[in-house]
Amino acid sequence: MIAPRALAPLAAAAIALAGALAATFALHRTAAAALDRVLEERLRGAGETAAELLARGGDAETLRGVMRANELEGAYLVSPSLRVLADATGPAPAPADLLRVDAARVARALGGEASIAFAWSVADVRIATGYFPIRGRDGRVEAVLGLEAGQSFLAPRDRLRRALWAAVALAALGALALAALARQWARGEAARAEAAERAARGDAMARMAAMAAHEIRNPIGIIRGAVELMQERGGPRLAPPDREALGDVLGEVERLRRLTQDFLDLAREPALVEAECDLARLAADAAQGLAHTHPGVAVELELPPATLRGDEGRLRQVVSNLLQNAAEAGAGRVKVSGEARDSELRLRVADDGPGIAPQLKARLFEPFATGRAEGTGLGLALSRRIVARHGGSLELAGTGPAGTTFELRLPLRRG
Repeated sequence: MIAPRALAPLAAAAIALAGALAATFALHRTAAAALDRVLEERLRGAGETAAELLARGGDAETLRGVMRANELEGAYLVSPSLRVLADATGPAPAPADLLRVDAARVARALGGEASIAFAWSVADVRIATGYFPIRGRDGRVEAVLGLEAGQSFLAPRDRLRRALWAAVALAALGALALAALARQWARGEAARAEAAERAARGDAMARMAAMAAHEIRNPIGIIRGAVELMQERGGPRLAPPDREALGDVLGEVERLRRLTQDFLDLAREPALVEAECDLARLAADAAQGLAHTHPGVAVELELPPATLRGDEGRLRQVVSNLLQNAAEAGAGRVKVSGEARDSELRLRVADDGPGIAPQLKARLFEPFATGRAEGTGLGLALSRRIVARHGGSLELAGTGPAGTTFELRLPLRRG
């Protein structure tokens, strides 16, 4: 379905095509009429000149000379009784062929009226005919000169017709090009509108997340302090199940603390602490961290030795998020590979999980977009923001039943 904003440029393209075609056909009609007048005058001049020549006497050879001089297809003399007295292209005398000779126009010529007309066609060649009275010494019309102008004489009309169709083709191509540009513009507008809407939605979510984080941090701090105080006061008197329960509470408190920190990071952009760092070592640290939380997931590292300048902790968080997402999606194996090329480090994280649901792909990097009931949907949004602040990009390179691949690009040197 065409978006409403695309209708205007498409309508403009249709109007432009209609206008161009209308102008082209109007110009063609005007040019054709002018050319017909020129051809008519040319044939009339040839006929009147030849009639004066033939009035002093002439035969078939004279007619052939007239035909050659004027690039005609035929020339003949017709008597008042419709007999061909002389013919440049056929036998004479002979009865006139009424399929070729227009008896009515011959009669008008016998009455002293010359006429020019585009009378008939042979195959795709139009034939213009002219009938001219030939007068004797006493001024009376004694015979009629018939002239036939064919392809050579009418070549300008053919060129004009070819020019018409060339103009129509150019107008159609121009309209198609305009329609293609309109479609591209509409797509660009839709993408910009979607990006603006996504940014506005993300900004609203970030503000909401910041408010929630600020409200949650104080109760979390109180809970943590109370649990740690209970551990300190209870000491060895606490039974193992009680100590384990308090440890679980502190673990959940720490998880909530990290979550509120993610909320705050989403709402603001803390300054990057930049230093020389090795992404291969960062990936190894992230893989070691995943081994503690998901020991059943195998991580394979194939990264070149490359040093870049960036925030080591933030970049480690990006790689950890990608590995954590792969493990939580059900992957059993994750391969982290990369290469340094064109002053850029390209890192790919490919897993063998079930892939990303199609309905989630369009919103994958938006805050709170997640396919897991227990997920927060903040990891990829934060990761992309961190990578962008380092002058790089994080994209979904591919997904399907065989697994998912993300590609991270970072500049080795930033200007």
